[in-house]
Amino acid sequence: MTKRDRLYNKAISLIESSTPHKESILYHNIYSLKVDGGYPFSSEKEVRELVNFLNSYD
Repeated sequence: MTKRDRLYNKAISLIESSTPHKESILYHNIYSLKVDGGYPFSSEKEVRELVNFLNSYD
C-alpha cells in the first residue's frame, strides 16, 4: 500500500456522512491533482483539513 493509498483510506474513514461526491473530491485531491509537480494534499494534516472542510459542507 502506498502513502497515497493510506492517506485516502484514512480520509474515507474520517468522513462523517460519506457520499459518492465527497469520495470523488477526496480521490481527485489525493491522487490526481498536481501543482508544480507535487501533490498539494500529501500529509495527514492536510488531508484531515480537507476532510474537516467536507464534513462541514453538508
